[in-house]
Amino acid sequence: MQQFLETLSANSGVISLILVAAIVLLGFISIRQSAEIRRIRRQWRTLLEGVRGENLERLLEAQMRDSATQTQDLERMTARLADVEKKMKSAKRYAGLVRYDAFGDMSGSLSFAFALYDERGNGVVFSSVVGRSDCRVYCKSLAGGRSDVGLSEEEEAAIAQAAGDRGQALIHR
Repeated sequence: MQQFLETLSANSGVISLILVAAIVLLGFISIRQSAEIRRIRRQWRTLLEGVRGENLERLLEAQMRDSATQTQDLERMTARLADVEKKMKSAKRYAGLVRYDAFGDMSGSLSFAFALYDERGNGVVFSSVVGRSDCRVYCKSLAGGRSDVGLSEEEEAAIAQAAGDRGQALIHR
């Protein structure tokens, strides 16, 4: 132990210089860390208060409320869409019109066949046959694309025209 104390006292100047250098280095590190902490606090305050003074917590709460409202709205719209799609299957939305001359002595395409039906092929075909002295109107029902009464070429053409709007053939004989 005596020898250790003698070594310390012989090198006390160097040891003091090393300790002073370590204290200066620690002081410099402490000042840098303080500056870094101030910068981080400033950023955190800006984050919490926002650039326009809003509170981040209030902003997040408002965002969560908006998100919940949007989710509820989406669920309601999804239910309404399903209801509309269900109703659209029975909506009479496919239509076809064929005008023609029923008789050779009549011109102007006054006679017509008009088909109107839904997604399932349920609907009607109206026909009007116009002659010189009379006009006859016929209505034939369609169920599943079929009629229980025979169809004329013009009626079948009207159904086919409506099916063209639909993208597929509908006439079932």
